[in-house]
Amino acid sequence: MSNNPSSSSLGERVWSFFASVKLSFSLLLILAATSVAGTLLPQKEAAELYLREFGSTWGGLILGLGLGDMYHAVWFRLLITMLAVNLVVCSLNRLPGVLKIIRKDPAADLDKKRAAAHSFTLPGQPNDAAGAARLALAKELGKVHEKPLKEKEGLVMLAQKGVWSRLGVYVVHSSVLIIFTGAMIGNIFGFSGDMMISQGETLDYITIGHDQERALGFSLRLDKFTLSRYANGMVSEYRSDVTFLQNGKEVQRKSLVVNDPAEFNGIDFYQASYGQSPGKVTVRITRDGQTFDAELEPKRWNPLPGGGEAGVLEVRENVQMGQMYSGPVARMAYKPPQGEPMAITAFKAGNKFPQKGPVKIELVDVKIVPYSGLQVKYDPGVWFIWVGCCIMVIGFLIAFYFAHRKVWVRLESAGSGRTRVEISGSTNKNRIGLERIMQRLHDNLRGGE
Repeated sequence: MSNNPSSSSLGERVWSFFASVKLSFSLLLILAATSVAGTLLPQKEAAELYLREFGSTWGGLILGLGLGDMYHAVWFRLLITMLAVNLVVCSLNRLPGVLKIIRKDPAADLDKKRAAAHSFTLPGQPNDAAGAARLALAKELGKVHEKPLKEKEGLVMLAQKGVWSRLGVYVVHSSVLIIFTGAMIGNIFGFSGDMMISQGETLDYITIGHDQERALGFSLRLDKFTLSRYANGMVSEYRSDVTFLQNGKEVQRKSLVVNDPAEFNGIDFYQASYGQSPGKVTVRITRDGQTFDAELEPKRWNPLPGGGEAGVLEVRENVQMGQMYSGPVARMAYKPPQGEPMAITAFKAGNKFPQKGPVKIELVDVKIVPYSGLQVKYDPGVWFIWVGCCIMVIGFLIAFYFAHRKVWVRLESAGSGRTRVEISGSTNKNRIGLERIMQRLHDNLRGGE
C-alpha cells in the first residue's frame, strides 16, 4: 500500500464509486433504456438506410454512436463491464461481515437476552426439563450449545441452522458474473449470419448484415430440400438435407428442420426459411433483326453472342394475367454492347406482347430450384451462460428457501418446585418459519407437562 495520501484517497474514491448501490441502479436504467432503443431501431442495416430514414443529422448520430449495431458497440460493452465491476466490489465490500457471522462461535450468543416468544412454567427443577428441551432443540436445529445461568439456578441453550444460507446472494452474484463473462465472450468472439443456399449448391461462407461475408473454414452442400403440406395445403414441415465438407471431403450429413438445428465445428445451423430461386434459364433474344437462344446462369452476368451481357434477377413460375397471359415471368437485366444496363420483363416464347426497345427477351425453358434459408450462429460463451443459469437457480433456492435461524431455550427456577421456560429466536428472513419452529418446541415441551 502506498504511503502517498493522494494516491490512497484516489483508490478509496474509486472503490467507493464502484461500491455504490446508486451506480448499480443507474447502470441498470441506462442498459434498460439502450436495450429499448436497440429494439426500436433497426439493427445491422446498411448506412444508407439510417441516413434515408432518419435524415443526415439523426442518421449520422445513430451511425456515430454505433446504435445501428448497439450490442457490439464499445460503449455497450463498457457498460456491461462497469456493471460487473460494480457487482464484484459491492460483494467484496459486504462479504467480510457475512463471513464473520458464519465463522462466529454460536456459544458466544448464549448470554444474549432476547424477548421471549413463548413463556410458561413446568413442574420440577430446570435440570429435570433440560433433557427434553435439549432433544427437542436438537431435532429442530441441530447441535445444541448450553451453559448454566450465572444469576440464578438454571441454564440456557442455543441452536442454530442455515448459517451458510447467508452466502446464497453471493452464489447469485457469482452466477451473474459467469453469465456476463459468457455474454462478453460470445459478443466479442461469436458471430451470427444467414446462408441462402439453393438445392445442389455448395457454400463456404455466410452473410452478416447485408453485404459482409464471413468464411466458415468448411463447406455446406444442400443435397435436397423437401416441403411437406397438410391435406388443406398448409405447410406441415420443411426440411433441408445437408452435407458438411472439410477440404472437399464429406464429413457429416444432417437433416435440418425447424427447432432441430445441426452443429458442426461448434457452429449451429438453424432452418429458418425457404423459397424458390431460378436455376438455368434458356432465353430467346431478338435484337438488330437477329434471333438466337442463350443459356443464362442465375446470380451473374452472362456474355451473349455478338456482345453484351444478360442476367436473371427473378423468376416467377406461374403468373396468371387473365386471358392475356398465363405462364412464367422473369425480370432480366440486359447490358448492350454499348450503352447503359436496363431491366426487361421476359415472358414465355411465342407470346403476343409487342417488342419494346432495342431488344426482346423470351423464356424458352425455366428451371426453378428450391432454396433454403439458414440462420448460422457461433457462440463460444454459451456454456458459460448455461452454467451461470444453473448456478443462479441454486443461488435463488438458497436465498429464498433457506434462512439463518437461532433459537434460545432458557430454563430457570420459578420457585415452588417449578421451572420457567422461555423460548426466543432470531432469523435473517422468513419470520413465520421461525415462529413455527418455536411453536413446535413449545408444544413439545408442554406436552410432557
